[in-house]
Amino acid sequence: MPKALFYAGTVFTLFLALTSAAESARQLQNGSVGFLAFRGASIPHPTPAVWTLVAAGLIAVTVGSILLRMASLLAARNLFAAIAALAAITSTLTTALALVALEFRMALVHAPSLLQPLAELHLVGYLLLGALFSIALMTLHPYFRIQASRVLAILVFVPLPLVLSVSFQEAFIGTSSAPLPAASPALFIFFAVTAVLFFAVSVHCIRHRHLFIEATNLRELLDPRVDPRLSPAGRRVRLNGDVAFDS
Repeated sequence: MPKALFYAGTVFTLFLALTSAAESARQLQNGSVGFLAFRGASIPHPTPAVWTLVAAGLIAVTVGSILLRMASLLAARNLFAAIAALAAITSTLTTALALVALEFRMALVHAPSLLQPLAELHLVGYLLLGALFSIALMTLHPYFRIQASRVLAILVFVPLPLVLSVSFQEAFIGTSSAPLPAASPALFIFFAVTAVLFFAVSVHCIRHRHLFIEATNLRELLDPRVDPRLSPAGRRVRLNGDVAFDS
């Protein structure tokens, strides 16, 4: 993984932790939901929206790269979980970029007849992004169980029921005004848990940065006939798997 991409992803992961915590506090304070360039049901002005959405796309790509690297490190222990994580993270990243493009389009459209269908589509995409992100966290459970505490390994199962609860409320109880759902205790807890998880990931990246920067030879990790801790000169060297997969 390139160093520039790793350090940018680590910084943006910490930024997302702070943003999620701020969003949770804002919901508790004034009862409104925000996402990217939106604040409640207001449509942003095109000029500030462009810079906000470009930054959001960059953050999504860099943080997604960190999660993809975590999924690749998981392959030596649980190949099925690694493949599932790769699929879930890729789907989450694609949905996030699609929402960025949708918000950019909404910022340029001023006709109410065109904005309402786009706002409804944005609401569905927002809930879908939350569900896919929650599934991606669940697929990384084996990685969190090995690398972090059991508390964090359990926390990855919390976001999905919360997102399903919000979706159930939107579908059967009361429909919110698009493009964002109404503030609720489930959303408040979701952002609080997300803040904790993003902060834990950023700390993990800083503590174990060699796992993300150095190349990992998966064949050497899986082949019992080769001792990859021996260099060609016969000297014993540190192996990524000694840290990444030490239970």
